[in-house]
Amino acid sequence: MKGTVFAVALNHRSQLDAWRDAFTQAPYKAPPKTAVWFIKPHNTVIRHGEAIPHPQGEKVQSGATVALVVGKTARNVPVEAAANYIAGYALANEVSLPEESFYRPAIKAKCRDGFCPMGETVALKNVDNLTIITEINGREADRWNTADLQRSAAELLSALSEFATLNPGDAILIGTPQARVEIRPGDQVRILADGFPPLETPVVNARDITETRTRPALSHPNGTLFALGLNYADHASELEFTPPEEPLVFIKAPNSFNGDGQTSVRPNNVEYMHYEAELVVVIGKTARNVVEADAMDYVAGYTICNDYAIRDYLENYYRPNLRVKSRDGLTPIAPWIVDKAAIPDPHNLALRTFVNGELRQQGTTADLIFNIPFLIAYLSEFMTLQPGDMIATGTPKGLSDVVPGDEVVVEVEGVGRLVNRIVSEETAK
Repeated sequence: MKGTVFAVALNHRSQLDAWRDAFTQAPYKAPPKTAVWFIKPHNTVIRHGEAIPHPQGEKVQSGATVALVVGKTARNVPVEAAANYIAGYALANEVSLPEESFYRPAIKAKCRDGFCPMGETVALKNVDNLTIITEINGREADRWNTADLQRSAAELLSALSEFATLNPGDAILIGTPQARVEIRPGDQVRILADGFPPLETPVVNARDITETRTRPALSHPNGTLFALGLNYADHASELEFTPPEEPLVFIKAPNSFNGDGQTSVRPNNVEYMHYEAELVVVIGKTARNVVEADAMDYVAGYTICNDYAIRDYLENYYRPNLRVKSRDGLTPIAPWIVDKAAIPDPHNLALRTFVNGELRQQGTTADLIFNIPFLIAYLSEFMTLQPGDMIATGTPKGLSDVVPGDEVVVEVEGVGRLVNRIVSEETAK
């Protein structure tokens, strides 16, 4: 799969039924109003016949599903036209550790190496009444029908394209039931559905996989962008949160990337859109199970981004959700990388944001809660980082609303100055 793999949580009626009471309580306080999206990054994707690595001591569950494969560029697609943008469908397995919460992105549960087997694309008209069967070691372990999904494949494409431009090769995993099948090392997993070739994958102990799965070396900005929430204590306090005890990591979709001197759209009828000046760490070589003491050896250099957010769209599901953070052009990121050697101490850099020349935000990377070596060690413990992957390290306090016509400049000492202008939907057309 060459594009981005989007996936949707809570799209099966059995999931909503199982969590219904919990969703009226804190931290959710209300059922989800929109589709709950997440991303399966490149390290998760494997093909038919390749092995699913089973992390030692973890409970791993198979989530047989179907991937909708995008055939042409899709933006603001109405449901009735969605079929025109679909190249076909593929069997997939949304492998995961058990869901314990839907409040924060479940990156440790869903983004591990090999946790997204994908089959061949088949040109079917729709998958709205498809029975999907999971066999373990030749015996049927589960079956479910896509008629029980909350939103159909066409509705999902329409909903996602409302804020994210989808490109040929992108895929959408359309959901799984609440009940999943536990898999163990030594198992042979076979997923079946009429009209599809079987998707077969063995399960092996992760420690027994000696080779490192790699893809061709990438150059910025084509890697995965991992972002940090609440990684400055003063910013957490500004939003009335206690500082996190574990990194709050989410993934930015490539459609959100923008460049220096370009524009970002403030949607109509929103009350609060804010900037976030961030130091971005660029990975220089394949990193897996890296210890903190060696982590800086895997850094190629640094760049800068402005991680805009539309807080009106924030729901208490996989917070911050993609509608807040992965809208088209909402992540201006510098097209340059400053070599690591030019920044002797990345943990002592000033950050500033100016709006129309007025200083609105300032801080220092000395105040990071989780520093760069810790973040690289943390992520590489459960996923393989590749050259070109990036980690946006968070933003300090000093948020404020920006409106069409504003010029927003973010700076990181020694790294550079990134200029962006806010426009309205009408101006952007």
